[in-house]
Amino acid sequence: MSDDDAPPGPADPPATDETGPTEPTAESESLLLTYVAPFLGVLLIAAGLPLTIVGGYVVVQDSVGLCGTPSITATPVDEYEDFPETVEVLPAEELTAAERAAIEEALESPLREGTIDGDVANREALFEGVVVPYEGERYYVQITSRNSCLAAEPLLFPIGGIAILVGIAGVLTPPIYRKMAGFEERMRGD
Repeated sequence: MSDDDAPPGPADPPATDETGPTEPTAESESLLLTYVAPFLGVLLIAAGLPLTIVGGYVVVQDSVGLCGTPSITATPVDEYEDFPETVEVLPAEELTAAERAAIEEALESPLREGTIDGDVANREALFEGVVVPYEGERYYVQITSRNSCLAAEPLLFPIGGIAILVGIAGVLTPPIYRKMAGFEERMRGD
């Protein structure tokens, strides 16, 4: 068996592909483009996603009806054992039309819940819970869900979108640079 027929050993250098470099040629370029740019890109994507989601939600929440309408419950006082007499009584005449409509909705609902679509003049009293005499019965009425609108800047949506796009460019920098460096080497060689 001759030396030419011998399989390559562990000490033999690996065969190289002559199509171009697989890594940038300068050491500083290698560290910056291989590690720093993708890391910053991932950070920008991670920061941009929640900004885009929150900013987009703020823009559409009110127009889609996702906020601003508190929910109330109306339960007959007779269903409570030892109902405290210190609970404030709010006459039905002092309720706004939207509050009265919500109480009627709650009384018709099997879950005893209704939403106040409109002016809520007795908000503080309803948060605490009040007894409302209505159509010959006494009901304990309380706001159970504020359903308030999220307060954030709508500019978060475009800022988050730009951060995501810049982050994607940072993540794709190493493979793009390698392709460009290989193309440049081939152009010099031809």
